Amino acid sequence: MTKYEDEDWKDLPEDVKAAAKKLGYTKKMWNGDKEPDCCDEYWDDLDEDQRQAATVLGYDKESWDKGGILDKCCVIL
Repeated sequence: MTKYEDEDWKDLPEDVKAAAKKLGYTKKMWNGDKEPDCCDEYWDDLDEDQRQAATVLGYDKESWDKGGILDKCCVIL
């Protein structure tokens, strides 16, 4: 969880809104807890602009990858 995760779009600082837009968020997506496609990518698969934007939102490689597709996979026993 990042410090902006529970914030409404209108309450985000302008630099955070700009970073969110670089990742593909819109106001409607952000407020509706929807994620852009890049959120299903590993950190290393993001381009430099996307990694910088994710950093503004409070992510690093470990937290991005932990919140991404790795957590959505099922474990088969």
